[in-house]
Amino acid sequence: MRLIKMKYFTLGLLFTLFITGFYANAQQADSLNMALRDRITEQIELIAESTEEQLDYSDLIENYFYLAENPLNVNTDNLEPLRDLYLINAFQYEQLKEYLINFGPMLSFYELLAVEGFDDRIVALIEPLLSFEIQATASKLKAVNILKYGRHQLLLRAEQVLEMREGYKAISDSALLENPNKRYLGSPQKVYARYAFNYRNQFRAGVTMEKDPGEVLFKQTVNDSLQRLLGNKLKSGFDFYSVHAYASDLGFVKAIALGDYHLAFGQGLTMWSGLSFGKSTEAGAVMRYGGGVKPNTSVNENFFLRGGAVTLAHKNVELTAFYSNKNIDANVDQIDSVSNQISTITSLQESGLHRTVNELMDKNAINQQLFGGRLSYHNRYLDLGVTAHQTKLEATLTPRTYPYNQFQIVSGDLTNYGFDFRVMLPGTIFFGEIAGSDNGGMAGIAGLTSQPAGFFTATIAYRYYGKEYQNFFSNAFAESSSASNETGIYFGINASLAAKWRLKAYADHFQFPWLRYRTDAPSFGHDYFAQLEHEISRSADFYFRFRTKKKMINSDDPWNRIDYLVPYKKDSYRFHINYQINSSFTLKNRAEYIVYKHQEKPQSNGFIIFQDVQYRPVSGRLQLTFRYAIFDADTYDSRVYAYENDVLYAFSIPAFYEKGTRIYLLAKWSVSSAIDIWARIGQTWYSNRNEIGTGLEMIEGNQRTDAKLQMRIKF
Repeated sequence: MRLIKMKYFTLGLLFTLFITGFYANAQQADSLNMALRDRITEQIELIAESTEEQLDYSDLIENYFYLAENPLNVNTDNLEPLRDLYLINAFQYEQLKEYLINFGPMLSFYELLAVEGFDDRIVALIEPLLSFEIQATASKLKAVNILKYGRHQLLLRAEQVLEMREGYKAISDSALLENPNKRYLGSPQKVYARYAFNYRNQFRAGVTMEKDPGEVLFKQTVNDSLQRLLGNKLKSGFDFYSVHAYASDLGFVKAIALGDYHLAFGQGLTMWSGLSFGKSTEAGAVMRYGGGVKPNTSVNENFFLRGGAVTLAHKNVELTAFYSNKNIDANVDQIDSVSNQISTITSLQESGLHRTVNELMDKNAINQQLFGGRLSYHNRYLDLGVTAHQTKLEATLTPRTYPYNQFQIVSGDLTNYGFDFRVMLPGTIFFGEIAGSDNGGMAGIAGLTSQPAGFFTATIAYRYYGKEYQNFFSNAFAESSSASNETGIYFGINASLAAKWRLKAYADHFQFPWLRYRTDAPSFGHDYFAQLEHEISRSADFYFRFRTKKKMINSDDPWNRIDYLVPYKKDSYRFHINYQINSSFTLKNRAEYIVYKHQEKPQSNGFIIFQDVQYRPVSGRLQLTFRYAIFDADTYDSRVYAYENDVLYAFSIPAFYEKGTRIYLLAKWSVSSAIDIWARIGQTWYSNRNEIGTGLEMIEGNQRTDAKLQMRIKF
């Protein structure tokens, strides 16, 4: 009965927002236009399709939304973020700088069309992220003005799966003590809160707090016996806190960060602490642009640094120094009986979840310290950088020993070093990085991107990542999740075939010289991608995409004494169309078909068809997004991913398999210029299942309903 009441309450809230919106007079335009949203969707869907991990993509989404909320002034600000997020390519970036030098400040975004390489599509994409104020010099950071002119933002969010899951069912104290991991310790709500301060993009500060579903908010709600068992591991309050302060352009101090922050240098082989885009629809995206020191504003509990970093600049030379000290989650193996200190661990835990006794016991199990520096040189034609750092673990990392992971053992300290370069010539850019670890492991990537004509861009890159290479903070371009035990060659193009027709394609051939998990021999594979796009009119466009990926895995035949390798292949066919009916309504349709072939299994097929309806009026306080989807996938291997619109700074990329439907409604109501409210409810219904999920996430029934409510206050 309580579940039914909650559903009706949420539906009633959405209906109220809908009715109120039609009688409102003013509205803040949505900060991201359709083209930019589609770009984000494409990038993140490709990442989700390429990994089994449940990643927090808020870091990547945050960068886009941050620019939309804090537009760059074309005439005074550094425009590198446009290039770093692949909104424009390296050649367009250079042409834009050249135009500003030759012709002076721009007066409006219409003038962008006069820049070589910019067309209507590019201008429409980046226009929400730019301002065109005429100022003699860039704004300098002054302490007296920070509090007076700074902008504050408070974000509060709550979400929950409405159906009862196994991990939240009632259980007797005796049964729980007998098996403490049989239930989650906390409540099913996910709670998020964030305060952020921004002064003209030069000074930023904030705090972020989060409790995941199943984690404890008030320890008094936990069984007394379990409280004694967990000891000081169990605390009241949010499970995760993140605090940051960041300033830039302080004379010779280019950037300084305190608290939680990110580092991104070169091509990501030596140091790249956060997430990054991998294979992309943009051929030039293989070439990375490290953003240097940046604040961490996401709730990803692993991919960040905690401490301080500073970048000093003098003319063309920059020096960066950084230090991090934080406790990280780990699976404890042995504890020294004399000192009572952890001596060995079997793995580092990266889920960030602390819902059960075992998960909570792994929380902040060991200390990790990092210190290092970078020296770089930049001019118009050349970027050079040398980076070195040392990571100190409190305990020895000794995984359960198998042939494939014998090179992953780290005893205490790990030193990494690398050299990266970028040579910019007219129409061609050479880039690369070579890196090493103190156990003798080496890794390298080198390539070039060329634009022989304005309508054609090509990129080729070769990578070699040795099986011995170790690095806790590497995030380079790769097929696998780590920059080790891989070689490959990539070739990609972006071409305008005719007026309003574009082709994006790549081919990536890779090898794994050593064994991998569930692959007990050296293996190889390929990844081919092609996307044909057509702009029908200013209000309609479509694309057709084909992707095929082939890899190898151990045979599943239980009678085999030796696990020989068998190939498997996944083909994907997608048609997607956007069309704007009028200034307020936009429709999107997608049909995608998956074919999964495995040498020892029957062919598995999957498909999804969805219809999106977006209501974003020019005047009016309400915005609505609705989706209805039908899916049918024979097995998990033929699953289909589809990005869903979500509340601000959140994301949703479910994997669909089995047979059913998915529906969701997202509403944004601008109560005033200072207050925005989002509400979202979605439901997945399965026609061939009586249970959803497994273990503690299992739901008895054939439907799963999720709801979110978020408020933002700006002052």
